[in-house]
Amino acid sequence: MLEEKNFKKIIIIATILVALLVAVSYTMYYKSMPQLSKDGQVSEKAEENRFPILPFDAFSMVKSDLTLKFGEGTQGDGSNYDNQYIDYDQHWFNKDFKARYYYGLQDRIYQINLPVKKDDIKAVYEEMKVELGTPFYDSLFDKSKPLEESYTHWIKDSTRYSLLYDQGQAFVKMKLEYYANPDGHNLGARPTVIQRIDNDKKVLGGDASSILLIGDKEEYTQKYYKNLYVVLGSKKGSIVGRLPKDTDGGMYPKMSIMDINGSGNQDILIEADNEYLKWFTGFEYKDGKLNVIYSKEDRPEEGDTNNKLETEKEK
Repeated sequence: MLEEKNFKKIIIIATILVALLVAVSYTMYYKSMPQLSKDGQVSEKAEENRFPILPFDAFSMVKSDLTLKFGEGTQGDGSNYDNQYIDYDQHWFNKDFKARYYYGLQDRIYQINLPVKKDDIKAVYEEMKVELGTPFYDSLFDKSKPLEESYTHWIKDSTRYSLLYDQGQAFVKMKLEYYANPDGHNLGARPTVIQRIDNDKKVLGGDASSILLIGDKEEYTQKYYKNLYVVLGSKKGSIVGRLPKDTDGGMYPKMSIMDINGSGNQDILIEADNEYLKWFTGFEYKDGKLNVIYSKEDRPEEGDTNNKLETEKEK
């Protein structure tokens, strides 16, 4: 039999081990949970992009908002546009940068520049691909082009992310991506490209197209888009899909391609935080038009024919 002294030691050691196991388990559990930001929005860690701030959020701020969030930083003298900036030491794309935030009229933040060290260019490029997906234009490492004409662009969350050279220095430059609206569609005030999918051959059934999610907001400092639009462009021109009025607009919208109603065709799905809930709107291309075929709080299941039946009943 165990002596009482040894038995007590075993009990104490076992208790400590159990306590450590419980502590580690709770820590891992809470680290895996979604994080609640200061404005009450729940965001998954995978969607935070490891940025100090989402650029779109920064471009919805004025100078005083930025200093309230990050502190005074190192400021330019404000004598002209080149000197209207605030510098912060920040971590972006898995590297440390002297991040420069430019502000303009009404002190509105409109651009963020990150100077990239020569030895970090490739690593930053690869990290940007991981974070932002496939670029819509990519010639940064095209040796046939002059250095100043070599650049790569991404568009995500209303922001154009560019990795390029400026006077021999590599930069990541971020700014809002305004839509030029070449076909003169009615797209509200200051339309911006929230997201784009290029060279898609699924929605048009073989013909290559570009699909753009466009949003407009009434005030620069708003994060809520008053209206959302889908622009489907091809060599034949462009058409616009408009959301139903009662579910139009929203925050942090996203676009994806999927077969919404089991028709075998690929459709366009829009997701947005609309007031107090998420809302999903689906578009089908048919007879030269983009028609709404889905509008619900729940995300549709890929290829679910029940979506088609419910839509027909609602009509």
